[in-house]
Amino acid sequence: MEKNVFTEIRVKYNTLSKNQKTVANYILKNSKKCVRMTLSELGKECNLSETTIIRFINKLDYTSYQAFRLDMAQDIIKDGGTMEEEDCDIKPGDSISEVKRKVIRNAASAINDISKLVDNDKLTSVMELIERAERVMFFGAGGSGVIAMDVYHKFLKCGKNVIHESNTHLALIHAAHLTKRDVLILISHEGESKEVLECAKIAQSSGAKVVGITSYMNSDLAKMADICIFSSTNDAAFYTEAMVSRLVQLVIMDMLVVAYSTRLEDAEARKALEASDKALVEMKKRNEEKGNI
Repeated sequence: MEKNVFTEIRVKYNTLSKNQKTVANYILKNSKKCVRMTLSELGKECNLSETTIIRFINKLDYTSYQAFRLDMAQDIIKDGGTMEEEDCDIKPGDSISEVKRKVIRNAASAINDISKLVDNDKLTSVMELIERAERVMFFGAGGSGVIAMDVYHKFLKCGKNVIHESNTHLALIHAAHLTKRDVLILISHEGESKEVLECAKIAQSSGAKVVGITSYMNSDLAKMADICIFSSTNDAAFYTEAMVSRLVQLVIMDMLVVAYSTRLEDAEARKALEASDKALVEMKKRNEEKGNI
């Protein structure tokens, strides 16, 4: 997977200290200017020491400021010189047109990061787990439960033996009955939900594989999961329920659903989808007939 400095900053943003976030914010908003700055100049612009700047680039797996600056320049060129972020912080008093522009810009930036953020090998590994699994269970607490329900519905239409439960107690019971032939896919923005972590613990004790979908690389879910796919953490002020991250998670789930459906035999996939559609069409017809009585 190709590394991109600016994606790396956004993804690791939550792992940074307060001062390091100041550096991150400055670079994201002034990337073209930063490319020409020395270490000392960047420190002065951020009102921070050179040591803090070095610690910041260390968090991004760089040991040399020169190498970091060179990669910044290359990434700006690759993206046609459009890497610098416009002001997309939502502020009190913003007009409807400003809110619309900023929400769209933040969402587009997060979706654009997916190609640089989501590792192809990890996606393939998760896909293979789903293919081999006897059953696949999806669970997410709170707002993440909507994502879990959506992906459950899509895999169900493909004919996969899937489980979803929004009730926490029932979800824990389902997790306790998973076996080494099953897979549990857990979705949590921060990766710290007690219900989600308890499901992971119970499922792993039974031998089931656990896949985590979270925005936080240093979260407990990321540490517990057998495989973890990371979504964006680029949520702005006044956003509720990690809106941008939920959007990214939906896209990641769609990648898995589409990849799974393309691996099915044509006849098998068509039969499963036709059966699902037929069931819904027949119900709709009956409802329409009742309405005409």
